[in-house]
Amino acid sequence: MITEQLLLIKWQSLDTEKKAKVLALIDDLIKDNEENDSEPLNYQPKTELGKKLWALRQKSLGSQPLLNNWDEVEKELADRRGGIRE
Repeated sequence: MITEQLLLIKWQSLDTEKKAKVLALIDDLIKDNEENDSEPLNYQPKTELGKKLWALRQKSLGSQPLLNNWDEVEKELADRRGGIRE
């Protein structure tokens, strides 16, 4: 049985209050996932090599604080190829 089917079976056995708790938990997990995807602003490397690499990375980014996500990379590739997507 695939995960989605198993989740649906278990979901259907819950009462309304517990379904609301599950939805709130899912919202929290999604929020946590989005926060983890963004670069931590207070990151401090621990080793000397890490510090050198972090400084090079910060310098190379310049004023662009975040790198492109996968969708933005695909869009840029398509734009460079004249609108053709793979």
